[in-house]
Amino acid sequence: MVDRIKQLQQLEQIARLKAERQLKTFAAFNAHMTVARQRVDSLQAALAQSYDSTAPLSLPEARVANAQAGRAARELRHAGDELQRMTPRFEIARQKAAREFGRAEALLGLGQQENARRRKDRF
Repeated sequence: MVDRIKQLQQLEQIARLKAERQLKTFAAFNAHMTVARQRVDSLQAALAQSYDSTAPLSLPEARVANAQAGRAARELRHAGDELQRMTPRFEIARQKAAREFGRAEALLGLGQQENARRRKDRF
């Protein structure tokens, strides 16, 4: 019985190491996704500001404003596309991290159950 408990503890340690590695990977990916989302939000705000101007514009000013709005719209589209490309990989990394963490917790629970069963059998 002690061998089984030691085996479960060793498996749990391995699972914790894997979970830690996956959580670090996920954290790095999450930081990258946060930056991408912030970029999209800032570009959306810039585009909204370009259309919110209520002051009358001369023809040259209108051309400049239109060019700026067009550039902001293109940048927003590219940033949105990048965010959409990253999202599936982000979800996969999140699922892997959750799975590895769950595996470590399950092994911990099994070890505790085995330990409790052993104590119960003694008495």
